[in-house]
Amino acid sequence: MARILLALCVASSLGAAAAFAPSQLPSCLVGSRLGSICALPLRARTTGVAALSAQIHYGEIQHAGLLVKDTAKSVDFYTKVLGMIDQTAMRSPKLEYPGAFLGVGGQQIHLMELPIIDPVEGRPEHGGRDRHVAVTVKSLGPLQQSLDENSITYTMSKSGRRALFCRDLDQNAIEFVEDTYIAPRVFNTRKVFKGAPPNGPNSVIWQDKPASE
Repeated sequence: MARILLALCVASSLGAAAAFAPSQLPSCLVGSRLGSICALPLRARTTGVAALSAQIHYGEIQHAGLLVKDTAKSVDFYTKVLGMIDQTAMRSPKLEYPGAFLGVGGQQIHLMELPIIDPVEGRPEHGGRDRHVAVTVKSLGPLQQSLDENSITYTMSKSGRRALFCRDLDQNAIEFVEDTYIAPRVFNTRKVFKGAPPNGPNSVIWQDKPASE
């Protein structure tokens, strides 16, 4: 493995036109698929990926979908314990199953009341060793206080960074990473949807505003 990593590092350091001759490859790579890739110029190995990425032009992860058993109870947990904002007014009425949108900064979590196919029992105690959604928060302090007050178990990140993991009512794992550089967000009442939101008056959209406002 060390010889493979060394070969790849040398290829990268030689620049865009770099390529290995068969005699330069470690014996463990000769004749292998990885060896064939290393024998190509670096430009040939990356140009195709870059072109495809440019054509697709990704923006950001818009939302994450989580399966829940009871939408109303889950909305209570996500809003009253985790402090997320109910944005269910944005959810399409054409969806044929119950659910809700929760605002997480500029993105959302979509709660979907559908059959849960994952086991609820036997999941890892630490959410970082399970499938999870990661979000950023300006400070972990208020979140930890809310989790403690509501007797919600959580574990700290094993990486040493300021982050914690907890699970919702259906054992979905969520990671909260502290990022002190997050700009303040305030309610923008001008963007509240007309009519009574299906899940209460707090269904609004966030808008970034300077701290002075």
